[in-house]
Amino acid sequence: MKLLVIRHGSPDYEHDCLTEKGRQEAGLLAGRLLSEKIDAVYSSPMGRAKETAEAYTRLSGHTVTVCDWLYEFDVSINDLTLGEKVVTWDMRPKIWTKSELLFDRLRYGEAPEAQGTDMFPRAEAVRLGLDELLARHGLIREGGAFRKTGDTDKTLALFCHFGAGCVVIAQLLGISPMLTLQGFSAEPTAVATLCTDDRFEDVVNFRLHGYGDISHLGGGVTDSGVNYK
Repeated sequence: MKLLVIRHGSPDYEHDCLTEKGRQEAGLLAGRLLSEKIDAVYSSPMGRAKETAEAYTRLSGHTVTVCDWLYEFDVSINDLTLGEKVVTWDMRPKIWTKSELLFDRLRYGEAPEAQGTDMFPRAEAVRLGLDELLARHGLIREGGAFRKTGDTDKTLALFCHFGAGCVVIAQLLGISPMLTLQGFSAEPTAVATLCTDDRFEDVVNFRLHGYGDISHLGGGVTDSGVNYK
């Protein structure tokens, strides 16, 4: 199985849609995706992600299935030195890198920085939604791996946001979302590619084959990447 985790095009955050630049980016992305032989398309319910997906589905004839769990991961976390909450991907490195619990894929929700926030519940919602989607396509989670229960020779496209995409990838790789939220960076319409490693019979894991790919933009400069929503 191949999963394409795709960030939306350059956004107009105030109106939750794409800018003119974003629509151009989405068009270039759509052309690239036509070569992927995609079997199913899923999208965040937010306008900027749906509009990016629809640029592709208008050409491909696919329908878009909206998944609430792909909604932007707009979660804050406690910065204990400042005494205030900050967006998860904006915590200062000298702070979050000292928290061993934030690195733990099973216990990051127990970290003082995560206490009293929605970080763990929201990440769990992503995991449950993702597991349900994969089960429909023949992969059942067993711990950190997945068991094949049917034909998994498929390509699925997930149109979402920087934060949501980071959590999806973390859940597939079996690592703490804090590592991807703080350690990854993605420009508008960037594509991440994850594929199952099918060498070991019916139990597989996902491998990240590429991240942040914007080659479809022809090397043009997009947004700075400072605002990841």
